Amino acid sequence: MNYKELLESRNGAALAKEPMPYGQLYKKMTGGKYANVVDLRDDLKDSLVFCDALAAECEQNKKLSHKSQLHFAIATDSAGIYGVKVEQGNYQTFARLVEDHPAIVAQSHFITDTVKALLEATAYLHDQGISHVCFSPDNVLARKGDNAPMLLFHGSAYQTINDQERLYGTGAPYVAPEVLEEGIIDGRADIYSIGKFIEFLYLQSEIPFELKGVIAKATNPDPEKRYQTPEEMLKSIDRRQKTRRSIVSLVAALLVTAIVVGLYFSMTPEREDIEFVKPAQRDSLADGPAEGYDPSTDLAQPLDTTIGHIDPELMKQYEAKAEQIFRKQFTREADRILSNIYSNDKMGKTERNFMASSQSTIEELARIQVKLGNEAGLSDSRSQLIASQIVDQVTNRLRTEMNEKEKKKLEGVGAE
Repeated sequence: MNYKELLESRNGAALAKEPMPYGQLYKKMTGGKYANVVDLRDDLKDSLVFCDALAAECEQNKKLSHKSQLHFAIATDSAGIYGVKVEQGNYQTFARLVEDHPAIVAQSHFITDTVKALLEATAYLHDQGISHVCFSPDNVLARKGDNAPMLLFHGSAYQTINDQERLYGTGAPYVAPEVLEEGIIDGRADIYSIGKFIEFLYLQSEIPFELKGVIAKATNPDPEKRYQTPEEMLKSIDRRQKTRRSIVSLVAALLVTAIVVGLYFSMTPEREDIEFVKPAQRDSLADGPAEGYDPSTDLAQPLDTTIGHIDPELMKQYEAKAEQIFRKQFTREADRILSNIYSNDKMGKTERNFMASSQSTIEELARIQVKLGNEAGLSDSRSQLIASQIVDQVTNRLRTEMNEKEKKKLEGVGAE
């Protein structure tokens, strides 16, 4: 490509027109420089009502100072008003941005930052008594470079036009039904339109669970059932996103807890059945006393064949009591230790840090099992078996309690 072709290519790109509800956005060469221009539709140029409203909005526009607000001046020629000149900068419609770069919606924080910026800008406009009305993707501009959303024309300035559906053209599906049917414009119309705009951003992907309820409420046909202010909608989004992060952390905690329990079980030796052989009884006096031995003169204790014999039933009672004591003490300690895994502090850690703390938990449980087992007089294999059962029971109970808490929390959010 030679230099001339390069210039022609650049000029062609600069002059490419992007459709907007009121006209077409493009760059026009003026005085050796390119200027952003919106060429109005012919029917709007010929409308005295629209041109008067445009002049009034131009004066009002000069007083707006929000970072998301674009300023403009009316452009005229020999035939009269033909459009508006927009302040310097490189802008494109969100419709063109998503069409040319569909993967951009998957970028980290893109949608969240865009929606937050729009809601904050809308709250500012409402403070000035202004409603944008139509947040269609071809009526919201993106600043090239950081893709920050920018607003130009505001629908409340043209409320006196009877045919609102014709006014917005292709952007009409993003306008609240009460505006199109009755010409009623207030802040809740913006809530509806922003909800439709969020739907557009997710055309190529699944809408996240936490936003489905927000969109459903925002786009309710009844204005009374929508969010009443942008601030209320923004708080709802923040709250639902925090709940989602908590659920993700909970799932991660449960997975790691399952690993902890599995590791604990793997450290527990398998119980081995040992067959004890009962020694044969030997009657030491069967052949009579040794020669020259007189039992009556022996200073030792009298022979008693019952010495060393313990009643088996009594032994079982002792062992059962020892196990009961061990179970009670170890259950209390396991409940105290494992409860820490389900705390908000532990859930907020990274998986690596969580695994490190879980390893120390395993070691602590093992030490307590050995200590309490020895105090109760239980064998290592028996105390380990009982401890494993208790760890499993306590873990399942804590997991159930946490699931119930999260379920109640989600039900409370869903009821908003």
